[in-house]
Amino acid sequence: MGNLALTRLLAPEIFGLMTLVQTFLTGLQMFSDLGVFPSIVQSPRGDDLKFLNTAWTIQVIRGIGLWLGACLLAVPVAEFYNEPMLVQLLPVTGLVSVISGFASTKLVTAHRRLEIKELTILDLITGLLSILVTVVTAVGFRSVWALVVGNLISSLLRTIASHGWLKGERNAFCWEQKTVEEIRQFGRWIFISTVIGFFALQGDRLIFGKLLDVRFLGIYSIALGLSSLVEQVVDQINKKVMFPTYSELIRERPQDLYHSLRQSRAILLSLGSVCALLFVLYGDELIALLYDDRYLEAGWILRVLAIAFLGRILSTTYEDVLIARGMTFSTMMLTITGICIQLVAVFVGYKLGGYQGVIVGMAATDALTYIAYAVCFARLSLWQPEVDIPVIAFGVGLAAIIYYP
Repeated sequence: MGNLALTRLLAPEIFGLMTLVQTFLTGLQMFSDLGVFPSIVQSPRGDDLKFLNTAWTIQVIRGIGLWLGACLLAVPVAEFYNEPMLVQLLPVTGLVSVISGFASTKLVTAHRRLEIKELTILDLITGLLSILVTVVTAVGFRSVWALVVGNLISSLLRTIASHGWLKGERNAFCWEQKTVEEIRQFGRWIFISTVIGFFALQGDRLIFGKLLDVRFLGIYSIALGLSSLVEQVVDQINKKVMFPTYSELIRERPQDLYHSLRQSRAILLSLGSVCALLFVLYGDELIALLYDDRYLEAGWILRVLAIAFLGRILSTTYEDVLIARGMTFSTMMLTITGICIQLVAVFVGYKLGGYQGVIVGMAATDALTYIAYAVCFARLSLWQPEVDIPVIAFGVGLAAIIYYP
């Protein structure tokens, strides 16, 4: 609802600018990902206070480093994209990293213990308050600073709530070398895979921001946001419920892993399939209903991206099993495979069809990347063709609907 209100108040160019800012900040975060979150969830020492405080200290240092990185990038990025506003936007928005770095490890502990109710309430309250602040700011200023303020307030509220709302021990600065080494060992392949994964996940925005204009980037971000709604729900379920569950099963009842994985994937893929069908059939009408005429071009983009996210869910519902088993090298290799496929698909798509071809190329990327996941999990005796093949056939049918309207 907040996004709908903001599109009535703000022009596509503003969303395009903010998309560029968020892309580079995401890049900084991924380039410095040490795997602290999954380390706490996966480690047998995940409830030890020294382990948690050392992880929190690393997190704080990383947050400050990310902000300094945003300050250093501001001028060259602004010159590269010929957008002077980025000189101010990157350092100010980068403060989100500092604020989030001080968030309590009680957030991660709650994930580990599957305290879903408390986490859901925290996310709901902080999310609603940040939307309210953003909309009020947009009414007053009608500029990109409304989105910046919303991000800062959201991070601040979440950090405060993580210390005051959730149960557990308070964090304090600590540096235990044993913990540092464990996190380093666990996170080394995660670090490399997330560096590469940045280009796989954010490369489209970098390309559009340079080759086209921020107006189209803003329109694209609207379509991407809608197509990603279900994917975000699946991602949150994976992180908050399935990853801790898989970790526990692997530690205590590994024989039950296949059944649990199949059951959870069947539910999540069914949800994704229904939403993909609705987007493909009614994408144009949905955009026309929710947004004004400035955003109508997002309709066809939404229809294509709906198939892309269905392919992505096929792969991502497998991925957490690898991390739960500590197979971070395999995760890295799958990420490398995905980025290589994307580079080829996007390049071919752009040569054949311009920016429309780029979007089709990205949709094809997810389908082709799934093949690598299927091969990997077949070797682990965890591939589930009884679940995947019907979804693949359904996706092919959706593609035919778009191609032969």
